[in-house]
Amino acid sequence: MVDLNVVAIDNHGQMVTDLTRDELHVTDSGKPQSIAFFRHRDGGSGLIPTLEPGEFSNRSAGNIPRATLILFDLMNEKFGTRGLAANQLVHDLESLETADFVYLYLLTLEGRLYPVHGLPGVRPESSPAGGAPWTRQIKPMLDQAMRAVLQTRPVDMDVAVRVQLTYMALDQIAVALSRVPGRKSIVWITDGVPIELGPNRSDTGDFVDFTPLLRQMSETFDRSGVAIYPVRQVMIGSPDNVDGANRSGISSIATLDQFAGMTGGRPDAGKDIGAALRQAIIDTRTSYQVGYFPPEKNWDDKFHKLRLTCTRKGVRIQAKTGYYAWREAPGAKSEQAIGSVVSTTFDAAEIGLRARLSPGPDGARTARLDAHIDAQDVALVHEGDFYDAQLRFAVVGYSPGVQPQTGPVTPLDLHYTAQDRDQALRQGIGFVQNLNLPEEIKAVRLIVFDRGSNAIGSVTVPVPEAVPGKPNP
Repeated sequence: MVDLNVVAIDNHGQMVTDLTRDELHVTDSGKPQSIAFFRHRDGGSGLIPTLEPGEFSNRSAGNIPRATLILFDLMNEKFGTRGLAANQLVHDLESLETADFVYLYLLTLEGRLYPVHGLPGVRPESSPAGGAPWTRQIKPMLDQAMRAVLQTRPVDMDVAVRVQLTYMALDQIAVALSRVPGRKSIVWITDGVPIELGPNRSDTGDFVDFTPLLRQMSETFDRSGVAIYPVRQVMIGSPDNVDGANRSGISSIATLDQFAGMTGGRPDAGKDIGAALRQAIIDTRTSYQVGYFPPEKNWDDKFHKLRLTCTRKGVRIQAKTGYYAWREAPGAKSEQAIGSVVSTTFDAAEIGLRARLSPGPDGARTARLDAHIDAQDVALVHEGDFYDAQLRFAVVGYSPGVQPQTGPVTPLDLHYTAQDRDQALRQGIGFVQNLNLPEEIKAVRLIVFDRGSNAIGSVTVPVPEAVPGKPNP
């Protein structure tokens, strides 16, 4: 299923929250498609599940329901506009009425991510004294961060290396944001990175095409529900062009436009950091999820243009404008998605999960994993008299100092009647997995991937001492 995260805005710039499936129309490379899945997503905190003794969840009071992440890209920002962008960023952040779920990172000259105000860790962050937003202290915070990271760019850093480091940093951000349910936005303050390099590349003199990296990154962001809002700062009197003779790249602006278009962001965010930031924050608060099944022949290893329109007058639709229809081996997407959260220090929360371990039925070194999946987060597609979903899950074992032990990716296909669906929406989707549990395993993580919506969730459960194979104290 091709999945689209959609924002709808009226003529006054206000969010439209009451659209119906019948008001939307999708075309794929000019051909109309039938919408198979539609739902409205609220960016609120949602309900925190009530847990039984010994039960763990990836949804708690410490979860953040949405996120707007500002990436100040020092590595790709021109030296002449770096100070201008920093001053504008301070001004715009200080003027925010609320900074809830807004985060700021620097991309350093060496390609590292430096948190000025980072995403919360495993434990929830404490609120600032007096409840004042953190942005009230942004000037000293940013000044300190800039002093800590600014240094001369290494003279031997090739532009191709710079591009690869940029994509690696963006990938890290996408993985980190996967723990946030709902829509996520990145306001990327940058001059951009090129799509291709000519023969003037410094180390080999070869032509270099970064389109495969762009494709991979757009898919990662799409799977994580992240939209990009690029912002470029230009000094007065300077050419409004990042592809001049002093740059090694070709089509850096085109890269930013493609990132925005392929993730459902705004390619016309322009030079105004404040406007892009305010719009990105608004867009995370409410959105729609739309999915359709293209014909099998559509998977032709080509780029497909998408167009989503609304029949209601005065409504402007914002969604991704295309995707790469690459043919993949069966199960490849599920394995990639599950693999992306195996080694993270936090649980992904796009799909709500709760689980517990108890002694297994087969004696020593076995355990029973009882799990519940929040059906509200699953794409249950209405097909005739039934509601279908294609879930995939894997269980990972963790031992101190060694690589995680990942089990096989297992299908969990659902075929519900209307009554079954209603019950699942109320009670969750329950299932049981019996595990072989070597004594060195200290925790297990259940990872669930929805092939329909590309959403992912995980929950980590420590192995209790009472599980067989673990000596009782």
